[in-house]
Amino acid sequence: MTRRMVCASSQLKLRVALPLAAVIGFSSVSYAQKNLYFAESHSVLLFGGEELLLVAPAGNFKITGPSGWIPQYASPLPSLSPDGEKVAWSLKFPVGFAFMDCRNKPLGCSQPVNAKYKTVMGVYSTREKSWKTYGDFCSVGSAAFSPDGTKVAFEAELSLAGADCRAGSTSNVLEILDLGNGRSSLAPATGPFQGTPQISWAPDGRHLAITEFTAAKSPGQIAVIELASRAKRTVAEGTEPSWSPKGDWIAYHAHWNRTCMLIHPDGTGAKMILDLRSKPGGWLLYDGTVWSPDEKQLLLNEEQFDGPHGYVMMIDLASEKSTARSRNGYPILGWSPIPAD
Repeated sequence: MTRRMVCASSQLKLRVALPLAAVIGFSSVSYAQKNLYFAESHSVLLFGGEELLLVAPAGNFKITGPSGWIPQYASPLPSLSPDGEKVAWSLKFPVGFAFMDCRNKPLGCSQPVNAKYKTVMGVYSTREKSWKTYGDFCSVGSAAFSPDGTKVAFEAELSLAGADCRAGSTSNVLEILDLGNGRSSLAPATGPFQGTPQISWAPDGRHLAITEFTAAKSPGQIAVIELASRAKRTVAEGTEPSWSPKGDWIAYHAHWNRTCMLIHPDGTGAKMILDLRSKPGGWLLYDGTVWSPDEKQLLLNEEQFDGPHGYVMMIDLASEKSTARSRNGYPILGWSPIPAD
């Protein structure tokens, strides 16, 4: 199954009210069309692909990357702001070529040149219908908006002074971007760069949940960072942490992306809510976990490792009943509430 698919939309423009009186143009399209995506009442949903798609009950809005960007296969995850008006995403751009030094080589310069790239954190505004970009990195990981929407957290790979982005000449950082002034600050180091796992803020705005990768703990472990003190603690073995809206749970993938678990932020009360290990056809979870704003449901992306199929599944946490919301469509990446009419 192709994990990231290009989104399509029709030409008829509708209008939908968003928070803070923002009004953006949405394209009318049938949500039942091939079951590629779906809508939720009083909500904006973010779906993925080589382009991104915002879906509200009135229609959808396609977001494409800025001029010159290069789509990244299995790219880092974007983040939808709490008010549904912005999307933060890792963006890659070409910046030239690295030519091989062929002096004193008997066969001359027969080898191809290597393209050079930079990666930035991009923030798209549905109000302005434009991108702003921040930084200049070798790689930028998955994004996470703070609960108040004023900051974006992401992991990044920096080139060392005077060096390029070759292996061994970079350092790994955890950046906190302030959208008000465009400046970044550093959180505690997170170890080897792994840019695609989900990263998540606590609702209190003082903690982050990330995936750490070590040789001793495979495939990874969930760490909680207190930003003020820089204290860090491990709470579970797994990947793709997603903090619940009320702050009492962290959802994550475990057992090599074959199960979905919940755990309290202090590392207690772990419980399994979905197990794909016995499901025929080789099924995996991917692209993180999305909470409903009322913390009653989870949306999970499942794909068939040994086949062509994939689903977005909704888990009702009270009954632990799962329901397919879309089939062979776009992965779900974000869910923000909008006020009732």
